[in-house]
Amino acid sequence: MSGMQEALIAALMGVVKGEVAADEATRAKYARDASLFEVTPAAVVSPRDVEDVKALVRYATERAQAGEKISLTARGGGSCMSGGPLTESLVLDFTKHMNRIFEVGDRVNVTGGPPEGYATAEPGCFYRDFEKATLAKGYLMPAYPASREMCALGGMVGNDAAGEKTLKYGKVHDFVTKLKAVLADGNEYELKPLSAAELATKESLGTFEGEIYKKLHGLIETNYDKVKAAKPNVAKNSAGYNLWDVWDRKTFDITKLFIGSQGTLGITTEVTFRLIKPEAHSGMLVIFLKELAPLADIVNVILPLKPTSVESFDRHTFRLALKHFTGFFKLFARNPFSLLFAFIPEALTVLFKGLPAFVLMVEFEEENQKAVLERLVALKRALPPFQGTVRILPSARAARKFWIIRRESFNLLRHKVKGLGTAPFIDDIVVRPEHLPKFLPELYAILERYGFLATVAGHVGEGNFHVIPLMKLSDEAERAKIKPAMDEVYALVLRYHGSITGEHNDGLVRSPYLKDMFGADIYALFEEVKRIFDPHHIFNPGKKVGSDINYALRHMKRG
Repeated sequence: MSGMQEALIAALMGVVKGEVAADEATRAKYARDASLFEVTPAAVVSPRDVEDVKALVRYATERAQAGEKISLTARGGGSCMSGGPLTESLVLDFTKHMNRIFEVGDRVNVTGGPPEGYATAEPGCFYRDFEKATLAKGYLMPAYPASREMCALGGMVGNDAAGEKTLKYGKVHDFVTKLKAVLADGNEYELKPLSAAELATKESLGTFEGEIYKKLHGLIETNYDKVKAAKPNVAKNSAGYNLWDVWDRKTFDITKLFIGSQGTLGITTEVTFRLIKPEAHSGMLVIFLKELAPLADIVNVILPLKPTSVESFDRHTFRLALKHFTGFFKLFARNPFSLLFAFIPEALTVLFKGLPAFVLMVEFEEENQKAVLERLVALKRALPPFQGTVRILPSARAARKFWIIRRESFNLLRHKVKGLGTAPFIDDIVVRPEHLPKFLPELYAILERYGFLATVAGHVGEGNFHVIPLMKLSDEAERAKIKPAMDEVYALVLRYHGSITGEHNDGLVRSPYLKDMFGADIYALFEEVKRIFDPHHIFNPGKKVGSDINYALRHMKRG
């Protein structure tokens, strides 16, 4: 450890009660997430409580004002695929201490709909633990991502996460009712929707908080029509700052901006979620498509029936799942033979009919199993003619093998494909579903031209796909393909008026493309938002604005 590091550790230990580490093993661990990148931090701090977070913000501000290059980057479970929690400065790991669930309770549904609940927790709480606590009270926060077993709530909020149930229920920003955050002045504030009168009261405060509300309101109001028009016309978006949903001239909801900001505006310390009562039963219709041509017509038949989920994966993912199905043993059942028998119908389908081009998974949820079956049968009858196979899986148990393939496909690639590494650099693209028959062949043509072996899976009901090339990242010729391929794919997405990220967010990988997506005027507003909240650039710099594609490329991992 260098003398500078020793001085930094000593200074930080005088600031916080939590642990501070800068040994080589710890720094190497926090240098990576699930992304393409590797960035080694100066130190890792595990805040013990909110007072530690306040002290760290004040310390970082003082050092930044003194001319030191120091910043704070919040980290949860490390499952981010965009490099969001990677930094050369200080990583704040919230999972060690700030992981409590404070309350899970009931509340009246003000819309008169089904009963709702709420839950309040700290950002370091893993979603898997949070879900156990909510389900124990009969509730669910359904905007969980595929990484549900490893992600933490703070990361879900920072990325504005989404997942398999988003088609029916929405993203994380649809479930956060309020949150607490430490802002740049080192104080903790509660952020929640405000009426016009409440907003005026905030703006009258002669404090940093008051200045934020005044400046942000003025920024949006001055550019109101431009901001509203900038909202991407797709089912979901995590790119940029969500300015368009903050102010509708009736309600000012600053949480809509903070959610999805990847810790670039402040440090989240507490989140309160709205919860739903999940339906008791579910079933799935699985559609094996021989070709992509009928995809849009099929999706157009499916969506009006309001399924809970419409998920998909391509033939490459399916082939890997069948080849490595033993890797699912611990996920599927204690008895591996039950897994073997479960996959026999799919193996026979492949044997006699070949690998499908695409597999669609359509899930319905109802109060009883009879209603589920009725909806599955109705959908099967309504499907237009196409080349392929349809199978009804009338229960959650029967459908589980397909959910495991879909949820675990990324981990399957990371751990089972020898000699190649996952390279998630075009991993979260979104276009409107009606464009898919034209868009997907063009996407595959780009992948084939660069010689990528890639899997394509995702939320087809929302036109959101996770494209994961498999590459030998130690090979310079292979690495050289990444930037031009990224340029082509994102240009294709924008040609179809899509979004470069629906749920994984910008991070190191996509922040440099935000000006291409939104244009110079809106990007300038994003820069102003950053200045309003973070005048000393201490919160996760280089993400959202002020990014550098060459920096990102230099920090690609090599294996």
